[in-house]
Amino acid sequence: MIDRRGVTADIRKRYNVVLRPEWLDRCADHIKAELERQNVSATHTLHLEAQTRLVIEQLLHSDISESCFPTLITDGNSNQVSKLPDGSGVLLQIQEIMDVGVSKHAMWEAIREKEDFEQRGIRPSYLPVLEDEDNNGVFAANTQSTAAQPPATEASEAQGERKPKIPHSMLKLVLSDGCSRIHAIEQTPIPQLSVELPVGTKVVVRSGKFLQPTNILCLDAQNIQVLGGTPAQYQQFTLRSRLEGALRVERTAAAAR
Repeated sequence: MIDRRGVTADIRKRYNVVLRPEWLDRCADHIKAELERQNVSATHTLHLEAQTRLVIEQLLHSDISESCFPTLITDGNSNQVSKLPDGSGVLLQIQEIMDVGVSKHAMWEAIREKEDFEQRGIRPSYLPVLEDEDNNGVFAANTQSTAAQPPATEASEAQGERKPKIPHSMLKLVLSDGCSRIHAIEQTPIPQLSVELPVGTKVVVRSGKFLQPTNILCLDAQNIQVLGGTPAQYQQFTLRSRLEGALRVERTAAAAR
């Protein structure tokens, strides 16, 4: 049902990666089982483009070290990646992402305020007070009251409600081809990128300049595309859990001093 050679060639053309045959075999078996569950005959022939889309969907949710052969070329002396492969771009996986322009403590407070807003409707203090329509135009006295502020709805957003957002200053990333790693940083804020992106998210990096002597890759909105994906083995590494770990390390180091 899956043309392995054709799909491998198509994905290599799109993303400059070669699929591991053993992973593709498992992927093809999974797709076959899913199609049969949907009553699609095993003899039904899908167009190559449709086959590729199905495989890419599984690829995004895989660990890149299991699904793809390494693509990055390291320097023989430093064992660092100093240039990207030739072509239209290369598929990589986000292994780490954090905002180095925002303190961890400020980020932690922003997460807590966002969770409070989403779960209990408590408005963060930094958002402007909204007009209370149930009080004849009088502004609500207590913007942090759960009773006065019900959970946000589509209607409240249409009336001007603004949800709290996690700050975005300057993201630093670690990108991997499953073997080698690249440290990268935003030159300017990239709308597609967010510190809340799951670890394991797939991106296509088309170009970029490596800063010396740090060998950090500079990214902008033109040279990176976020494809998505959340491998099961990384789902526990949420922004909250990553910050908790980082703050725990800081507290331990401070206590040791």
